[in-house]
Amino acid sequence: MLLFRSLVLGLLGACCLLLAVRPKPKVVERVVYQPGPPAATLVDVSANVAADQLGSLVHLGPGEHVISIDDRAVTGDLDAGAVLAELDQRPAFVDLEIGRGSVGHRRLVLLLH
Repeated sequence: MLLFRSLVLGLLGACCLLLAVRPKPKVVERVVYQPGPPAATLVDVSANVAADQLGSLVHLGPGEHVISIDDRAVTGDLDAGAVLAELDQRPAFVDLEIGRGSVGHRRLVLLLH
């Protein structure tokens, strides 16, 4: 019992000593310049997700709509959801082009496993 107490007190003293002599952390801010929006947004899709559930993974902001799926033009978001649900073979990825009104376009890539 005396050995155990000595060991615990020794470890406690070592911890207190290490806390007392630790260096002060430095806060470093890093500014990264990005000239524009990212080239594409990637969404990693599990193998357990069915083709008819892919449309629920595409989140659109206000004023955004799907323009094309895999370079195939679609007429609207409902048509885009239907095209995604009708994928008979599971490709490696699905490339969506999303229009953002007067701001331009953005890409959304669904990576399918």
